[in-house]
Amino acid sequence: MKQFLLMILLSFAFVSCGSKKTEAENKDATVKSMTTPPVDEKEKKSEELKKAPQLTLEQMRILLPHELDSAREKNYQASTQFGYGLAAAEYPKTKTKGIKVTLYDCAGELGSANYFENYWNHLNAQNQTESDFKKTIDFEGGKAIETYKKDMHLSTITFVIRDRLVIVMEGKNMAPEELEVAAKQLHAKIA
Repeated sequence: MKQFLLMILLSFAFVSCGSKKTEAENKDATVKSMTTPPVDEKEKKSEELKKAPQLTLEQMRILLPHELDSAREKNYQASTQFGYGLAAAEYPKTKTKGIKVTLYDCAGELGSANYFENYWNHLNAQNQTESDFKKTIDFEGGKAIETYKKDMHLSTITFVIRDRLVIVMEGKNMAPEELEVAAKQLHAKIA
């Protein structure tokens, strides 16, 4: 009987030592997984944009419509001289009310930096005062940055199309809701 009892006690001791070893192994694995950095989304996006070919002036011309929100295009400009593609046009609705659209092709080294400067770094930032606000909104399956400056009567919405085109729309003497309607029209034409 004493031998049987001794065997049971030794079995428990052996099992408990084995489980401690397993716990120690688990702790080591946890520490290793915590010290291995996750894939950085920003770095991944930067590399993707740097490898993308830049759009030509003709390709950017096709992207901006000749008419937007019942307004005809005016003062179209395009350039690639800054190391990334840039196209802009104005869409005057009345003498005091209008939309300006700027399209940034964020391909290449400098285009990638522009993507983060104009879009990524502003996501999830929110502030509001009596005279203005800035917030991130859901927009056409993605995110957009919406701002409004009451004293200037200026609305702005910034969003991304095709994972690389940053669109900045400014609505002079327009409520944010009005500009968002125009932005959805532009998104539908380009996407």
